[in-house]
Amino acid sequence: MARMKAQSTSRKGRAGEARAAAFLERNGYRIVARNLRGPGGEIDLVCIEGGTLVFVEVKRRDRGGYGSALGAVDARKRRRLRETAADFAQVAAPGARFRFDIVTIDGNRLALHRNAF
Repeated sequence: MARMKAQSTSRKGRAGEARAAAFLERNGYRIVARNLRGPGGEIDLVCIEGGTLVFVEVKRRDRGGYGSALGAVDARKRRRLRETAADFAQVAAPGARFRFDIVTIDGNRLALHRNAF
């Protein structure tokens, strides 16, 4: 049963990331990497918007019982994202300007939080 739930959660996560990527592309972002893995964690989407490298975390919540999608990006998660992004930028884009955006999906409502942290 737990395995079925994990597969379902994983499938929903991928669908949420695909929806977020399509939204970002419609709004002028260029996706350069998906599910970037580093020693400290994973970044859902790496994009270019204008001249800025943008690391995007996608959070989805189908119901409010576990809190909001934005609230799920806590201090620990932000620290891991910063570390993974710094490692990537140091190798792939030294000296680049970068920022962190969050795309939240609460139920059917999608929202972009630019320069979120």
